[in-house]
Amino acid sequence: MNAASAMVQGAELRTRRASPAVTPFLGCYWWVDVEHGTRLRTFPDACTGVSIVIQPGAAPECYFIGPRLIPREGTPSVGHSLFGVRLKPGAAFLFTRNPVRDLVGERKRLAEIAPDEALGFEQRLQSASTVDQHFDALEELMLSRLAGRSIHPCVQKAIEIVEQSGGQIRIAELARSCDISTRGLARLLGTWLGLSPKTLARVTRFQRFLQHMETEPNESSAARAIDLGYFDQAHLTKEVAQFFGATPGRMSPHHVADFSKTRCE
Repeated sequence: MNAASAMVQGAELRTRRASPAVTPFLGCYWWVDVEHGTRLRTFPDACTGVSIVIQPGAAPECYFIGPRLIPREGTPSVGHSLFGVRLKPGAAFLFTRNPVRDLVGERKRLAEIAPDEALGFEQRLQSASTVDQHFDALEELMLSRLAGRSIHPCVQKAIEIVEQSGGQIRIAELARSCDISTRGLARLLGTWLGLSPKTLARVTRFQRFLQHMETEPNESSAARAIDLGYFDQAHLTKEVAQFFGATPGRMSPHHVADFSKTRCE
């Protein structure tokens, strides 16, 4: 789904694919060794994540990251390693067993989310000595929480329709396509995604904008607004300013293209 949900600059981004049992729920596993000048940026989307901080001589810090509706940028501490995984839309409810609407914008200790597994997971991390061993521990956690489960079919259908439309769909039409009332759809997506149908469409269209910045870097904002289904250029500017933190006029293609990305696909 994501053109560029989480981006890394100034450090090598290492990745590994998830096993087939959890591929429907996860993007790739990722790892970054923080160097001088490393920057991390995240942008709104319908994904969530698990993120771990590894620092010499200390216990690992393990977090569940809820859906974000504002951009975030940080400069992590040099010498630390960061790794984690992106959970695709809908997977957060299966992983947390809690309504995702209560986790929007939140960063929770993993022990709060998965108390039965957190201690064993952290112990495995402390005994791991290679990147692959850390990935193996994270995959074991994902398998224990997600394998054999499934996303509500109405939620999955809504996600697919919104993605296929690039966020250009009326909510009433989306609800009809899912054979549910608009209120019922809003409740269901709030539980599973933490987002309203309208917000899901907005962040999907914004993610399409980021992708468009890479593939059509020289297109004007006015033409881009038409291509992506915004009402007009002013609407595009307002949405991008909210979700990216800068207006299209202040962006250049390198804002997107110079970053390595962790994708939810």
